[in-house]
Amino acid sequence: MLKRPILFTLFASLLLLAACGSDSNDFSLETPGPPPSPEAPEPDEPTALNLHIDPETAHQRVAGFGGAVPMWTVVSTALTDEEVRTLVGSGDDQLGITLLRTIIDPDPGSWSRAAASLREAKEYSDEVTILATVWSPPPHMKDNNSVNNGGRLLPEYYSDFADHLNDYIAYMASEGVEIDVVSPHNEPDYHPNYESAEWSGEDIRNFVRDYGDRIQARLLIGESLRFDRAYTDPSLNDPDALANFDIVGGHLYSAEQSGTFTPYPLAEEKNKERWMTEWNFHEADGDGAPIWGDDNLDVWDETLDVVLASVHQSMDVNWNAYIWWWMLRFYSFIGDGQSEFGTERGEVLKRGWGFSHYSLFVRPGYQRIGADADGSDNVHITAYRGDDDRLVAVILNRSETSFTDVPITLPAPLSSAEGFVTSRSENRAPLAVTLDGDSLTIPTLDARSIITVVMYP
Repeated sequence: MLKRPILFTLFASLLLLAACGSDSNDFSLETPGPPPSPEAPEPDEPTALNLHIDPETAHQRVAGFGGAVPMWTVVSTALTDEEVRTLVGSGDDQLGITLLRTIIDPDPGSWSRAAASLREAKEYSDEVTILATVWSPPPHMKDNNSVNNGGRLLPEYYSDFADHLNDYIAYMASEGVEIDVVSPHNEPDYHPNYESAEWSGEDIRNFVRDYGDRIQARLLIGESLRFDRAYTDPSLNDPDALANFDIVGGHLYSAEQSGTFTPYPLAEEKNKERWMTEWNFHEADGDGAPIWGDDNLDVWDETLDVVLASVHQSMDVNWNAYIWWWMLRFYSFIGDGQSEFGTERGEVLKRGWGFSHYSLFVRPGYQRIGADADGSDNVHITAYRGDDDRLVAVILNRSETSFTDVPITLPAPLSSAEGFVTSRSENRAPLAVTLDGDSLTIPTLDARSIITVVMYP
């Protein structure tokens, strides 16, 4: 169940090699390191940095941030209840995940595998949304009579396939799990020798047009390897299909290189949400040394410069959601206990702490608003407004410079604010901020860190 590496460039034209999909892709490839950071200024010549938030400039609504539960798995590697709570809870040692992705197996006999984890997530957090994706329809519905090696869903089975999706939704409901969103296809442009299926953009349009209104959940279409618009444009341009789906989705494998890690004006025009539904990258594995469970510099550099940068960019191009690959993995949000890589089962890892600066503080329904940073090309900010007029700013300082007394210009005075920082040495640690009328100051913006500031009206 191994996917071939896919060339991918990310953020500041960094060329990367990544693999996607099956969890058998736990390997390392040689890649360039992060782009060089600017030289730090001399102590007697401090660099000024100014941050600005503009709530009057409104962008997309956020659907959430999350990842996939283990798939093709056995009981011993399924999420425990405690691990689910760590992922979706909003406590001090929890990550606030609101989007969970799972698989619709072609064999109904396997549907029970993730039911307990999904049920616990829904019961523990009322903000959790579940996306269920098909890797392959049942083999008898395909032209190659196999769940593997691609193969097209035969049009004469479109109706039966719609029933298959609804049967899954009904089964999960009987297990106490509401499936919120269904995707009929994972990576229709990739046909490996494990579960997969081939769809063209026209195939997707035809199925959605003729049967999409029968699916008893919101429908997400696309999930191309690189968010290729050829798989979603036909449905967006067909009025009959357009009425039958809610979301377009895609993955990040080679998206930057392909020119598709960008806004999607047609989807915005048609009022369809844009979800990034899968990415996986972990080149910091090195030669297998137990590095993921400690403060290894390579791990933090990759987390900040690659993974968190991709979350920032997904928001910056007006996408509504970001979903990582498996959340229980030695390179992921919580450890899976592989001693070779130094993680303990269920412990929150550096990547999880960093990701939680988005997932915990930027809740579903928040709206991204205007924000910018003046003074450094390697400091990036996005800001969000909640329905209660709470403001959240997430700041990536990818430079080697620690800035002092950084002001955030605000449109109106605040009642209070709090800050949090994750760096190589800190994990979502409290960060003091000061208020003075309509200005907030961050006393220290640490080099090579992610900082979240929550501001209350």
